[in-house]
Amino acid sequence: MKSFLCIVIFYLCLSMLVVSCSDAGNEPEPACMEAEVVGPDNCQNGGYILKLKEDSSLSGSKSNHYVGQLHGGYVTARNLPEEYQQAGKKLTLTLELDEEPTQVCPAIYVIYPAVRVVRVCAQTNEPV
Repeated sequence: MKSFLCIVIFYLCLSMLVVSCSDAGNEPEPACMEAEVVGPDNCQNGGYILKLKEDSSLSGSKSNHYVGQLHGGYVTARNLPEEYQQAGKKLTLTLELDEEPTQVCPAIYVIYPAVRVVRVCAQTNEPV
């Protein structure tokens, strides 16, 4: 009887684990936001400064991992695709916070929040 109860509890725990893991993968992907490439970041080797459009909003995102608190302003991205690394280029893209920032910068430079480009949704020609 005791072994039967242990097996039932084991399967109950296993089924709860499977259900919780399947729910975690259903997090909504954030919406794209508009940005303009300002230019290379003097503080971060290979990084580029992006100016996020003031009314860009990620209100549909429920994940704290994605950029949701940066509605407008400047950020720096290390992984901006090469074809978009031109000052003045306007894009719509999805960003996430870079949890491994490697910025070492003298005090004379401004350090912007570090982000990673998840995907580029489109390139736009309208002013940002």
